[in-house]
Amino acid sequence: MNTFIDHFYILPLIFLALFVGLQLTEKRRFINGIVFNGFLATAVGELAILVFQSDSRNVYYIALAAAIVAFLIILFFYLFGFLLFLWNAYIVWKKESHTLSNMLTLFIGLGLIALFFVPMLANLLHVPEDLRIFIGTISTVFLLYIPLFFYLYLSSLIIYLFNRPRYNQDYIIVLGSGLIDGQYVPPLLASRIERAMTFYHRQVKKGRPAPKLVFSGGQGGDEKLPESVAMQRYAIDHGIPVEQTLTEEKSVNTLQNMQFSKQIIEADTDKDKPRIIFSTNNYHTFRAGLFAKQAHLKADGIGAKTSKYFLPNATIREFIAILSMKRHQLLFVTICSLLFAILAVLLNHLN
Repeated sequence: MNTFIDHFYILPLIFLALFVGLQLTEKRRFINGIVFNGFLATAVGELAILVFQSDSRNVYYIALAAAIVAFLIILFFYLFGFLLFLWNAYIVWKKESHTLSNMLTLFIGLGLIALFFVPMLANLLHVPEDLRIFIGTISTVFLLYIPLFFYLYLSSLIIYLFNRPRYNQDYIIVLGSGLIDGQYVPPLLASRIERAMTFYHRQVKKGRPAPKLVFSGGQGGDEKLPESVAMQRYAIDHGIPVEQTLTEEKSVNTLQNMQFSKQIIEADTDKDKPRIIFSTNNYHTFRAGLFAKQAHLKADGIGAKTSKYFLPNATIREFIAILSMKRHQLLFVTICSLLFAILAVLLNHLN
């Protein structure tokens, strides 16, 4: 046992080496975030071992204070997280359109409140014990799975945001979104274009050939022109030469953005492996990267900043979309939760 503890430091080094290797070969994977959290967990474990082995009271007290602070922060979010969600929902309601997708933090806040009162309500209504055990078991499984999966997704997103592509790109794909009044670029979409233009100008400033901007987005039923055309006009109005722009005008979702933009680029270049990146909002980069991988497009993303008040809602919306992409995994967890619930009911009868 002492030998294992003495050599525990090897584990975080293994996880760190594995993480670096994964990042260098492919950034667009969930496993990267899982391995990085393995490194964090084992590094904290090694730190705890060093603290317990230390003869210094000061080191011990500092570690104890850090652990208490971390515990209090987690406890605060556990007990009052619903208030943070409701406050964010109020801010979004004031500043954004009143759509269902913009009310996600409201639904989560209300859902957390409901979870607190459901057991009390079940007792008041004299719900049969078997039904309470069955529903309680399913709820427990999902209350463990969903936060864990969200944490791993958030870890993967944050890690991906550290991506810093070199200023030697041939193409920058700018991902589209809806237009105002069917023809004007809204602030959210403008931030994606401006992020791409910033990269464009920095690359030129370094004395390298200017990349071409590929504006990707089709025409919705309520739009007067394709999103890509409106984006192209915006960029030209802000100083980008028209000959340095291309438009992809058929896509209706992010996967098609990647697939059709890839076709546009292949038709435009004589290079076997052109260097490509894409520009979108920071919260969208990781999922867009997954779609680029799915389209067999070797391209990583750069993210435009998003208003802080809108970020929680947007991140949750992305997480729901990720859950949809991982629906087979979600189905597996659902089946397992049902089996656990049935087993819990049977064990209750045996006792």
